[in-house]
Amino acid sequence: MNQEDGMEEKPLRVVGLKYEAAEGLPQVVLKASGSAADEVLRQRRHAAWAAPVVKNEALLEQLYRLPVEGRIGPELFKVVAILLAHVLAVEAAVGTKVRGEANA
Repeated sequence: MNQEDGMEEKPLRVVGLKYEAAEGLPQVVLKASGSAADEVLRQRRHAAWAAPVVKNEALLEQLYRLPVEGRIGPELFKVVAILLAHVLAVEAAVGTKVRGEANA
């Protein structure tokens, strides 16, 4: 409970998405909350390669309602497409920077 305002804090939650163009709409592949969410993020930090983490509480609320293996609906398509475009752009920029440093 948050002592300052008397409101109970929500447990940490995470949702993982997978997108394969050939498979159609993005799919929820992971949901965790509380200590399980902490463990997912801890393991991600120690992984050789890990998917980016994006913090967006409004999107989390909507995605968390979907079942694992559920695909997003048309109401989430635009916001998830923007998110995926951002993630791909960041990955491309990081990949270019790493490859450039390796060739130096």
